[in-house]
Amino acid sequence: MGSKPSPSRVLPRASAFDDAPFWDGASLEAALLRESGRLLRLTLTDNRSVLLSFRRRGNEIDLRLHRMFLHAPIDVVRGVAQTLRRQRPAGEGGVRRFMNENLHRVRQTPRLAPPIQPQGRVYNLGEVYEDLNQRFFDARLRVPITWGRGVGRARHAGITFGSYDPVLSLIRIHPVLDRTNVPRYFLESVVYHEMLHHQLGGEPDKAGRTIYHSRAFREAEARYPRHDEALTWEKENLRHLLRAVRTMDRRQNGAATGKRRGVRRP
Repeated sequence: MGSKPSPSRVLPRASAFDDAPFWDGASLEAALLRESGRLLRLTLTDNRSVLLSFRRRGNEIDLRLHRMFLHAPIDVVRGVAQTLRRQRPAGEGGVRRFMNENLHRVRQTPRLAPPIQPQGRVYNLGEVYEDLNQRFFDARLRVPITWGRGVGRARHAGITFGSYDPVLSLIRIHPVLDRTNVPRYFLESVVYHEMLHHQLGGEPDKAGRTIYHSRAFREAEARYPRHDEALTWEKENLRHLLRAVRTMDRRQNGAATGKRRGVRRP
């Protein structure tokens, strides 16, 4: 096509790669334009969750790539171009392999991990994790797990019982589950869910969006023997758990207010 590529937008940042890049922003955009045959505008990002995404704006494609793609060989660039032409999803072939192989570079960060506190009043998350690791992952996973602070997690429709931080490679579990009336199989189902996030990561769909709860993820999640029982228990007890979370929030807010009032200023 005869149109010149528009200047790509690049935010300067130190590279996590030791080797020199194959491309700069302009040359990568030109190669993608040539290989895809599509008008496009490239933005290079440092987004550590979404490595590749695009949207169509009329005849032009808005493409966002993590700057790791400056180090991508030509066959990977051609794979991205095939995705833009909708010939195959980005999750297949060399593109997905390139992203997975370099994900550890994306996760390099100066952020500090919080204190790891697996021992709760009722449950020891370390024991739950090790049991699940042996039963379902052949003891291969290596990821820290801790009780979270439980701040700001309650919503009208539900609770975020667990989360996986891909940057810190850390699993957090909401402390509302550290209760005698929460059955262990339900806690296990939450921990197992987050362990799967660590193992499987995300995969881009045909539209370039990163999908974390893919079909493969859901199939793996359903292999937990008490999966359906855990879903039923959550549905029947969500109202009580929400009430417990709100009580925890009030106590934490009250304690924080008391500390602020207790500080004497000179």
